[in-house]
Amino acid sequence: MSTSANMDSIATDRDFIAEEWARLCGRDPDSLAVAEPDRQITVGELIAQSRARAGQLIAQGVTPGSRVIVARPNVIEFVVDYLAIRLCGAVLVNLPWAAGTSITELAEILDASCVILTEHLVGDNPLFDQLGERRFRPNEDAPIGPEEPIATKPDDIVWLACTSGTTGTPKAAMHTAATLERQTEVFAQHFGLTADDPILVSSPVGHAVALLFGVRMSLLLNSVMVLVPRWRIETAVDLIERHGCTFTVAPTPFLMDAVTWAEENGGDRLKTLRFFPSAGAPVPRPLVKRGLKALPNCQIWSYFGTSEAGAVTAVPLDAELERRLETDGIALPGTTTRVVDGELELHSPQQMMTGYWSGDPGGKLKPDGWYATGDAAEQRPDGYIRMIGRARDIILRGGENISPLEIENVLLGHPAVTDVSIVGYPDDRLGSRLAAVVVAAGEVTLNDLRAHCEEVGLDKAKWPEFMTEIDEIPLSAIGKVRRNDLEELVQKQIEQRKSA
Repeated sequence: MSTSANMDSIATDRDFIAEEWARLCGRDPDSLAVAEPDRQITVGELIAQSRARAGQLIAQGVTPGSRVIVARPNVIEFVVDYLAIRLCGAVLVNLPWAAGTSITELAEILDASCVILTEHLVGDNPLFDQLGERRFRPNEDAPIGPEEPIATKPDDIVWLACTSGTTGTPKAAMHTAATLERQTEVFAQHFGLTADDPILVSSPVGHAVALLFGVRMSLLLNSVMVLVPRWRIETAVDLIERHGCTFTVAPTPFLMDAVTWAEENGGDRLKTLRFFPSAGAPVPRPLVKRGLKALPNCQIWSYFGTSEAGAVTAVPLDAELERRLETDGIALPGTTTRVVDGELELHSPQQMMTGYWSGDPGGKLKPDGWYATGDAAEQRPDGYIRMIGRARDIILRGGENISPLEIENVLLGHPAVTDVSIVGYPDDRLGSRLAAVVVAAGEVTLNDLRAHCEEVGLDKAKWPEFMTEIDEIPLSAIGKVRRNDLEELVQKQIEQRKSA
């Protein structure tokens, strides 16, 4: 299927899994399909291994509609597992390989028939003993799986996208064959990608971003898939140079590593990279500006997406610099957005989940099809959207709603600040006050930060009132700040100062 097909191409009579498999089988069997730093696999080998794995899954009891959890790093085996699950007509549940209790809890909640782990990484961790017969054990004597995928209808559930909260068991958003297809297709269309664009899969495949815009993007385009097993900027640079990668999508910390590396070493080894959209956490505007300077051949900007609907907004490739620096783009084709009481809502019938596996007690998916994202945003008259942050992260200080992101963007402009997070701490008079948790490259004080805020014209109510330094901002697996950890750190330090 051509990625130039328009939005109406998602028809009701198509078998998207069969189409994906046919595309793969139509490629030169001796051509490169997937590469890692020290391993690679041809198209023919990938097809053979996927059929063998499908046979093993069937032998272990996987049937059409079965939930199969895959918890692996970015390795060839994940791609084999993905294709095997599709061949069986089962439902993919991709989770981070180190997700621990989330893996075992979801296995119970989803009644998974099989859980695939990377055994040499989890070792003899007793936590996984409770998986019992669900734990995948490859049977080398199992019959080879089917030559063609089991027939699937567009409205069949084929993927459970697990939300990436920093606490608690993730929720599983239910996606059909059609919504999964559209989520990848719309992004490929936006960037005009083709089979000549090797895709660097840098984000963890346990999350939606890498599955949609890495693994599935490569299979949609018939392009080479290049996997970064564990993020290191040096590894990524080597792979980009070796395979001529043109596209990657990754969380903000990965982008920061790439920009810093290019500033220190020059961008020549990254010259083939043309697109580096970033999401998972708000992208600081100063970082976008640095990136455009350090990698002048690469389009760098933030976009917004959710596990429930895939990519929602993106900056047009011909957008003016101000819109790249100051916004998160406009709604992608097929999606409509609005801001209600400061919260972004969206309507995207071709990409939106059908619901959550265990229900929607929060009522985020409304009866009329609109979805409340839980993210604070502003929408300009021209349709461009500026994300402010998670609505729950907004700090109420003296009756005013304050976005940490706005202050963080300002403080990142201070020459001694390499990373920063703003969190609130309790105050009897104002309700909350503002604390800056700083990673510094040089000496910096609270007065220095406040003077910088005054210099750039930030409203005084948004100046930090407490500062502490830390070696590294704690992040979730996809780069979201663990604000609860920082709030506890700040509160503890404030109490220690009071008692001193």
